[in-house]
Amino acid sequence: MSRSRFLALTDRLIADGEALLTQPDWNLFRAWLLNSDELLERVWGRMDRYHLAWLNVGRDSAAPGSALDDTGTRRFIADVASAKLAVLRTMRTAVERRGSPRLNDEDEGAEDAVDEEER
Repeated sequence: MSRSRFLALTDRLIADGEALLTQPDWNLFRAWLLNSDELLERVWGRMDRYHLAWLNVGRDSAAPGSALDDTGTRRFIADVASAKLAVLRTMRTAVERRGSPRLNDEDEGAEDAVDEEER
């Protein structure tokens, strides 16, 4: 994946995450988490439970496994999305400034040509 592609995908995820803060939707939230995890894993490696705990993602005063009402669900989505947005913004800044060993600086067309040559 190219650096420019990563930055574009990250910008999209940030915009989608910000939309979740204003209009929480459980199904869109779950899809957004999966998409953002997939992108971050591709560039930075697997994010294990230790990292999630370190970010305090999903921590709430409710007992684990307890049902959330609408207000609690909205608060949960906002808390998790806010934490994940912070990660996405940090990773975006790092890649923009320093790059990543897992990304190339070529455009997508060049990347596609390399993929074809390898086949």
